[in-house]
Amino acid sequence: MQCLVTGGAGFAGSHLTELLAAGGHTVTVLAMPGEDLRRLNGIRTSIDVRVADVTDRQAIRETVESLKPDVVFHLAAIASVATSFGAPSLAFRVNTQGTINLLEALRTRPPKKFIYISSADIYGHVPARDIPIREDNPPKPVSPYAASKAAAELACLQYWRTFALPTVILRPFNHTGPRQGPGFAPSDFASAIARIEKGLDPPRLAVGNLESYRDYSDVRDIVKAYAAAAQRCEAGEIYNISSGNAVKIGDLLAALLSRSKTEIKVAADASRSRPSDTPVVAGDHSKFTRRTGWQPQIPLDTTLTDLVEWWRKQV
Repeated sequence: MQCLVTGGAGFAGSHLTELLAAGGHTVTVLAMPGEDLRRLNGIRTSIDVRVADVTDRQAIRETVESLKPDVVFHLAAIASVATSFGAPSLAFRVNTQGTINLLEALRTRPPKKFIYISSADIYGHVPARDIPIREDNPPKPVSPYAASKAAAELACLQYWRTFALPTVILRPFNHTGPRQGPGFAPSDFASAIARIEKGLDPPRLAVGNLESYRDYSDVRDIVKAYAAAAQRCEAGEIYNISSGNAVKIGDLLAALLSRSKTEIKVAADASRSRPSDTPVVAGDHSKFTRRTGWQPQIPLDTTLTDLVEWWRKQV
């Protein structure tokens, strides 16, 4: 099967690319100009890498026409909520217009499946009575990132209804693990621990809001879900991908600090809190599990250990 993975050099994308290549598929990664490809070092001889910006309509069209992919996994995005608040136009240009550019390029020769990786962030503030969150919970985005992903979802569904482009929308909840870059709480904590252990920073960790609860999965479980969706999910449908459990960010930090070889003091820093933060997020993945049989397998303790060890090798 010929697979195109946009954002395939990124955090989740590199794990998905690795999984697909190991499964014997022909994999092409679409990377941004100048993007760091080191996450793909272990499999570069097994895959093809094309360079094109998703906001460049002509480049995307030419890439798609030359590849004629059977399955497209669309992960390329501005994925940071914090970045989206600082550059909302960029978030919409990449996340929404970039998706439309890809859909338009695929319209005249649709793949067997187009897997759009959205985000559970689109749900926004959800009342406690609606936790865990189901797919029929109405989107109420509270960040430019979430709004741009919700808009891209609408475009995907429109192309399915109007042009029969076989789109599956996945809404992954929080995920972490090896290769996650900065800008996300577990990875920021783990990288700080690694730097402090090496004496690069003083033994003090500045943190934002630790009272929120988030539904964390291991990225390696998440990408198995993406691959399963391409095989088993129905076009025109939306599926949550989650662990089903919420963990307090303060408890996640404590678990990471317990892996530190150095004593570290924690200090609150109000500047690290987001303009809008959802108190509790937990997802119901039963619809996806009924369709595919997928279940999360990797315990959070294993994920956090692997994350810290990965960062120790980076600093």
